[in-house]
Amino acid sequence: MEKIYRILLGIFLVCLIPILLVLSYWSCRYSYYGTVDYSIRNLLIKDSTWKHIFIFLLASVIVYEGDKWLTAQNQINQEKICIYTLLATSVTAFLLGSIYVLNNPYYPVGDQISATAFAAYCRDGNFIMLCSGGYVGMYQQQKGLGILYEMLFALFGNFNYTPAKILHVIWWVLAILAGYGFLKLNTDRAIFRIVYCIMMLGCIPFLLYLPYIYGDVLSISFGMVMFWAVSAYEHYEKKRYIALAACVAGIAVLARKNTWIILIGVGIYAALVCLKKKKGQYLLAGFAILLTAALTVKAVDVMYEYRSGYPSDIGIPSILWIAMGLQETDGMAGVYNRYQQTTFAEHDFQQEPAAQEGKEYIRERLREFRENPAMARDFFKRKLEDQWIEPLFSSLKATESFDTDGEPLSSGITSLYYGNIHETVWKLANYYQSIVYLAGLVLGIALCGRWWQKKEIPTALWLPLIGIVGGFLFSIIWEAQSRYVFPYYVFLILFVPMGLYETGRAISRLPKHRRKTTEQNQTQEESLREIA
Repeated sequence: MEKIYRILLGIFLVCLIPILLVLSYWSCRYSYYGTVDYSIRNLLIKDSTWKHIFIFLLASVIVYEGDKWLTAQNQINQEKICIYTLLATSVTAFLLGSIYVLNNPYYPVGDQISATAFAAYCRDGNFIMLCSGGYVGMYQQQKGLGILYEMLFALFGNFNYTPAKILHVIWWVLAILAGYGFLKLNTDRAIFRIVYCIMMLGCIPFLLYLPYIYGDVLSISFGMVMFWAVSAYEHYEKKRYIALAACVAGIAVLARKNTWIILIGVGIYAALVCLKKKKGQYLLAGFAILLTAALTVKAVDVMYEYRSGYPSDIGIPSILWIAMGLQETDGMAGVYNRYQQTTFAEHDFQQEPAAQEGKEYIRERLREFRENPAMARDFFKRKLEDQWIEPLFSSLKATESFDTDGEPLSSGITSLYYGNIHETVWKLANYYQSIVYLAGLVLGIALCGRWWQKKEIPTALWLPLIGIVGGFLFSIIWEAQSRYVFPYYVFLILFVPMGLYETGRAISRLPKHRRKTTEQNQTQEESLREIA
């Protein structure tokens, strides 16, 4: 079993390193930029590679020197500093997030307004959106968000979005707390937790997405809680942690269906731990989490079917999204173009013939890629770049619809979305992104070294990494949307402190190695002189 475990980890590392290498290379060479007036969806901007590398190395040295100072303190003082940092970060995040969401007049459009309108209509007994051609009839995954907003509207009134925005701020703080707990369980250096707090507070896209009336922030935060709870179960083997993980997994998958990617990662992680520790209870725990999430979704389906009389699972076949993800639309690779909805409607909302057309399109498109490999490489390169190296992950573009009752936007919001603050925020996020990817790459290389030397690696560290690899692979085939990959970017922040520390430690060893080499050369010269 130990041999199988190591082979599986080796295969995983073979997948992880090229992904992080490509993302690091792209993020240092160039970035996608949403123009200030949003007239161009994304504009390719050439970066100063050496400047990005210099900032990363500088951050690494600071982290390493900070670790030296911190380890000079006794254990009690180290923990006090960590707790004070966590407290300051949480309070700052809550205040900053609250001020931002209460002063940003963002009003939802598109899927957000449709999903929340569905919740309001259902509360009034109107289920027309569940019919075969209705919005939720086609997009069945919105039932999960619908039931969550039904509960919220029952407390605060229909279309009252302010409580949801405040909850998003709380979920941001919750993500910080959960990530801190995860690192405390699985790492042995206090500096990792401190740097993680600073990095999460400096994650500008997370702040900018707080007013966004959708399930993204909730699913990211509850995903973090799930990582901590699963890791805690491995450490303490208390069933309450699995109960918590199953609960938050069910809610997260209702909020965003792509949560299934990290849930599959939980299943893979459970199998790895089962192989390593030779205990079947971990496999049962992973199964319990997956089963709870599936039953939660099914329960919501049955509930709406019972209340409305409309059958569930009549929505657009998933294969049509994959087909759309292979299309070129206005010079952009794999972006949303209503293909799946149009095809479904053309087949009178019948799943089987619509799915068949999607499969035929995919076969034809793959044949084109085989005949023209250069075109295929260019297509998928542009598709991945569009999603993964836009430093703000479309957060400003996604929240650029406002309800001001005819009043002009405040100067601060105007500058953030269209002026000088926009430029500054984008540049900061650009350097931040290269730090995240480069640190992830360094950590991946360090993990390879430990794997090769057969050194112990905390099993729980693999859990978020499996989700990141799954998210990257999924982004290749699905609709190209930078917002969809943002969760995996946040999960990667967990590993940034370790990557910075490893780089700083490597830099600190360079002068010692140089002195050692010089001393060896001098010794050899003296020996040669004595012989002569």
